[in-house]
Amino acid sequence: MELYGVYLAALVLFNVALAYHRHQFDQNGGPQESLALPAGDGKSVATKFKWEYFSLYSIVMAADWLQGPYLYTLYKDEKQIPESTVAALFTTGFVAAGITGSFVGALADQHGRRSACLVFCFTYGLSCLSVLSSDLFVLFTGRALGGLSTTLLYSVFETWMIAEYHKRDLQGCVSLGSMFSTSVTLSGVVAILAGVIGEAIVEATGTKTGPFMAAFACLALAFAGIYHRWSENYGETANEKEHTSEGVRSLLMDRRIVALGLTTTLFEGAMYLFVFFWSPALISSRAIASNSSSPPFGLIFSCFMCCMMLGSMIFSIAKPDNARDAGKLMLSILALASYGLLVPVLQRSEAATFWSFALFEVCVGLYFPSMSRLKSEIVEDAVRAKVYGYMRMPLNIFVVVALGVTKDGDAHRSGVFTTTGALLLAAFCVVQRYLL
Repeated sequence: MELYGVYLAALVLFNVALAYHRHQFDQNGGPQESLALPAGDGKSVATKFKWEYFSLYSIVMAADWLQGPYLYTLYKDEKQIPESTVAALFTTGFVAAGITGSFVGALADQHGRRSACLVFCFTYGLSCLSVLSSDLFVLFTGRALGGLSTTLLYSVFETWMIAEYHKRDLQGCVSLGSMFSTSVTLSGVVAILAGVIGEAIVEATGTKTGPFMAAFACLALAFAGIYHRWSENYGETANEKEHTSEGVRSLLMDRRIVALGLTTTLFEGAMYLFVFFWSPALISSRAIASNSSSPPFGLIFSCFMCCMMLGSMIFSIAKPDNARDAGKLMLSILALASYGLLVPVLQRSEAATFWSFALFEVCVGLYFPSMSRLKSEIVEDAVRAKVYGYMRMPLNIFVVVALGVTKDGDAHRSGVFTTTGALLLAAFCVVQRYLL
């Protein structure tokens, strides 16, 4: 019997217990950001805004998470594509993300963040459909569209939310920190369900393309919802053109933004490499124990998402009040994440590998709301999507270079985990120097 079902049940129960503890903490005098809403119109406006955003954001994230556990194994195992070509497919996505990061944020600021969200649904839907083909040209095109979509996903949705938050004057109703924490928590819940549902779809259909078709359906639903329910908002306007050059100068000269960009590159770069290498690392650790069966990737993915949700709830309890507090929390995140990547190099057992990866996912859950809090205070709203796009460019270059030298074998994977662990410690030094 696989222990991962037991692990998942234990992690779910632990998350429920922590959620209950958080509720009791708020009830007994802790910070009450999400509960301390003004009566009357203010409360109803805040509730409407959260429902309007999170209901569709959850569907969008479901589309993304449904594909997560299966992209590598679909290419490598089901389509029998060599690992070097699989790496080239992943690299294509990151190259596309790097190229589009230089301009899609600016276009979203100028022509509307809602419109950019609709473009995301369309392009990501095409990317999902591409896996129905075994033609390499179609697959590479799909990965290029996936790279564009990833840039949009991690820039325009958050910038739309922040702009609407300020436009509707919700500062006294709900905090941005609470919004960021809820985003990651919901993403974790959706990911857990997506992992279980994806595994069921694969078992029912006998093919790993099934979750991609479910993701396509989610994107179609999200497109309809965004089109009918979201209003448009913009960054720069005709009277704010000077902000464009100011935003670029800030990006190049403000040490805090440079530090944010470097931390984003090193942490999220390690995260994307982790996405590529976690499944073969677990397969390898299982083979060492002379077990030839395939790990249950859907259940393992759900376990990781439980850990990510755990991290987001820890952030919501910590509730850093300002950029300095968020920077201090980031130091702990980087140190623990480095440890989580280095343990599998030193201890190759399946259990040690799994739980060290689980620790890394806890850090991912802490990282995203912490980074969002830092960026929300440091980056100007008028050029927010543009600056977010620029900040992702070195990230994509980093991942492209790393995947470009990918080789088969445990030695290479160990080298990747060792290098990324060391780079996270370098990011620790940068945060300590420039963000505290």
